[in-house]
Order: sequence, then structure tokens, then C-alpha cells
Amino acid sequence: MPHIPQDDIATRKREHLDLALNEAVRTHDAGFEAITLPYDALFEVSDSALDTHTSMAGHELSFPLMIGAMTGGSPYSTQINTDLRALTRELGIALCLGSIRAYLADNTCRSTYGADLGGIAFANIGIAELTTYSPQAIEEACLALGTKGIFVHLNYLQEAIQHGGNRKSGNGFAVLESFCRHFSLPVFVKEVGSGIGGACAKRLAELPIAGIETAGRGGTSWVLVEALRHNPPLPKECIEALKDVGYHTPDCIRAVRQALPTRYVIASGGIETPLDAIKALAIGADAVAIAQPILRTYTDTGRSGLTHWLSQFIETSRLIWRSTGARHIDELKKN
Repeated sequence: MPHIPQDDIATRKREHLDLALNEAVRTHDAGFEAITLPYDALFEVSDSALDTHTSMAGHELSFPLMIGAMTGGSPYSTQINTDLRALTRELGIALCLGSIRAYLADNTCRSTYGADLGGIAFANIGIAELTTYSPQAIEEACLALGTKGIFVHLNYLQEAIQHGGNRKSGNGFAVLESFCRHFSLPVFVKEVGSGIGGACAKRLAELPIAGIETAGRGGTSWVLVEALRHNPPLPKECIEALKDVGYHTPDCIRAVRQALPTRYVIASGGIETPLDAIKALAIGADAVAIAQPILRTYTDTGRSGLTHWLSQFIETSRLIWRSTGARHIDELKKN
């Protein structure tokens, strides 16, 4: 794998952030509109009777929400991650940091991950990096960044389009298996916008992973992010074709839950509203992850605006949850 200078990594990370705010990289077809929740017009579940707590990798969340992976490793990331980690502590939710590849290449960028601010945060790394850095080096990085575990993202399609991307494939399962065997913190596996289906989930279930984040079609597609960065530009027909690769998020949730009946399932990919979130939980997810709407709100309104947005998102989600007649997440899934 060719060496990529640290400044090139930082530049790409900033480009990724800018492009993630471009609606052209969102497919807006997650499929949650086809799901109807039960509705209790009597509203027999009071607000005080509702219990939204969940345990993620042994860490309690007040509400089953994770801020999805966004950024890390560039100077622009510092304030974002500082504010996001503070918010996770205030609201009792989780955070997945952007890729720690930049930190592994140069640990002087530690502050860009908000490393000293605590909270329930998880590291994030691409599967290709597992062949470059040892499990010990990655675990040391996780501890240095104050994270509780790691998400390994499966992004071969993105790498295949990315300039200088890693196009080697064919041994992903073996790479993950070896990594899990030598890594002592919880490991989650995620996709980057095309989803994880039943066959892949069944293979992943053979590994000692803590859970899976679906990252299905319907939200930000990192394949489309790279397509927009491509030089020369990809033909429109190619971009349109890439939009339709993979699985919609509700299909991923059901498939992953079936394959991993007792492990943690995080729904992501096109979850934009509280109604989407409760639907995702109702069909089998243990928590939901949201990234682009949070980044957009933060960019437009800053930390105070995002605090208000997240607080209202959680309150509205609680109201919709109560409207189903479910008092806790297990009852919500049974409905």
C-alpha cells in the first residue's frame, strides 16, 4: 500500500466533510416510509414510565442514539469532536469518531479527536488499515484517544473509486478474524452507505464481534462522496449506477438482527427524523446512528444549535415511542 503523506490525509478528510454536506451524496430512499408503527390513542405509557436506557458494549446510554462517524485527523476536526464529545456526556448518548488512520500515521493530531473529554466514544478504522497496523498499535491508539472500542468499516467499493485507494480484496474475513483474535476491546463492524445484508451478516456472526452498524442505502453514501471527488469526473451514468448498489436500511436491520439475535445492532443510513429512529428500533435495532443531519445542524448553528436539535430529537422520539404503547425497547420490538 503506497504511503500517503499526512497533509494529504488531512486534506482529504476536509474534502470529505465538505462533500458530506452536499445533498448529491445522499440517496434519500432509505425505505422507512413503508413501515407503520402501532399507535395507542389512549397514551397509556406516561413519560415517567418510559425507560429508554440501553447498554452498548457494557456502557449505559440514556437514549439509544449514537452520533455517527464523521471526522478526525485534520485541524478542522478539533472543535467539532470537542463539542460532540461534550454533548455525548450531557445527553447520555454515544459517538463514533472519524477514522483514526490519521492518528496512527501521526499521533500529534490526537487533539483533533477530542481525546481528553471522555464520554462514550468509539474509534473507527477501515478494514484496509488492519493489514497496515498491528492490533496492538490500533488498541494503543484507541486507549490514547479515550475510546471504548472500535468500529471497522467495510468500504471496498469506496476504496475502488478513491484516488490512491486500496483495491486489494478477497481476504476480508480472514483479516477481520485475525484482528478480533488479537484485539481485546469491543469490535463493531459497519458499512459506509451500501449496507450489510443477510449473507455477509451470517459470516460476520462467526466472529467474536460486539455488533454491526448497518449503514444502509438511504443516507450519505461514501461511494458517492468519492465519485464526486473523482478526477476526471465519473460519467453521470456511472454515478447513478453506484447509487443503487447495496441494501436499503430496513432490510439491513432485519437481516442483521436475524443473523445476530443476541448481539448489538445499530441502524444507520437515512435516519433523519425521530419517526425513522423509532421505526428502526421497532424492527430490530438496539440503537440508531445519525451523522449528516448532525453535521449539517452543527455547521449551520454551532454547538448551542446542535444541543437544541439533539434535545428535541430525543424528546420527540420519546413521544413517538410512548405512542406505540411500549414502555421499553423490548416491548417496542415486540409491537
